[in-house]
Amino acid sequence: LYVNGKNYTQQVIKEFASYQNNIEITYSILSFKTDFNFPLYYKINDHPWELASPQSRSVKLSSLSPGNYSIQFKLGDLNNTNYKIQAIKFIVNKAFWQTWWFILFCVLTIIIFILIFAKWRINELKQKNKLLFEKIEHEQKHHQSVLKAIRAQMNPHFFYNALNTIQSFIYSDDKRNAATYLAKFSKLTRIILEMSEKESNTIAEEITALQLYLDIEKVRFNNAFDFQIISSDNLNDYETNIPPMLIQPYVENAIKHGLLHKKGKKTLVVEFTKQNDSITVTIDDNGVGRKTSMELNEKKLSKHQSFAVAANKQRLDILNKGSENTGVTFIDKLDENQQPLGTKVILIIPLIPRN
Repeated sequence: LYVNGKNYTQQVIKEFASYQNNIEITYSILSFKTDFNFPLYYKINDHPWELASPQSRSVKLSSLSPGNYSIQFKLGDLNNTNYKIQAIKFIVNKAFWQTWWFILFCVLTIIIFILIFAKWRINELKQKNKLLFEKIEHEQKHHQSVLKAIRAQMNPHFFYNALNTIQSFIYSDDKRNAATYLAKFSKLTRIILEMSEKESNTIAEEITALQLYLDIEKVRFNNAFDFQIISSDNLNDYETNIPPMLIQPYVENAIKHGLLHKKGKKTLVVEFTKQNDSITVTIDDNGVGRKTSMELNEKKLSKHQSFAVAANKQRLDILNKGSENTGVTFIDKLDENQQPLGTKVILIIPLIPRN
């Protein structure tokens, strides 16, 4: 018995690896009658008997599949029982990748991989759904905050007082001031309504709205304060866009809760400057300061701020998700004796790219 060309005849247990599958069995036939030829048959396992070639004294089996083998040899005719059947038995083992444990390992590996992939895919879909939900929620909050900002801009008290001012001009037969005031009031109302339909407006539009608002408030309070709106040289008012209706509530607070409680000269300065990808708006007044104002008119301030300033704070928080620099800072100005000199409000608002 030769396996891959190596002699294994003397081996008791004939068990071979999967790659040892080229088998050659050599044999001889002993006969005392030189003129008589014995036919030799052989068969592999349960296959039919086959007649061996008379000129050959070997059986070659190539590329055997893994399994148990029994090679049987028989002399004479198939029906002749005078000669004993000779057999050689051996085993060709399976390769490791054909064993049940390796197949099981592969199946389990595939199942685990599928489960991991399915879990990853589910988590990915959950994350996408979460982001989509957050986006929808963000948009809803944005729209709600815009509506609140519109309500803050169009404060019913402001409308009521403005109309009373116009009425007083009419009663005093001051037609010129009545017409001027009414024209500014109607123009401001139209600008606010137009802003409510836009995602952004230019610095120039914002300054126009603030100018009209401050003109109306100044007349309503009998020219009790002076104001100035400044735009820095590096800022193109007509090409720079910001979210609308963010500044006016803070200007309104500066007038009503800072300047109007102050005696003497009252000034308000609103300044626009550009820094990187944001606009810094500084609202500086020389009023009585926040602490004194709260002590003088706590209830009124509470009600007002809870609506206008709170609405703006929510909008700034929403805008802050897209820009880390966005925010609002209140600075209480004090003299050497820690007495209030007014309040400075700094708004950092992200720029909105032009379409």
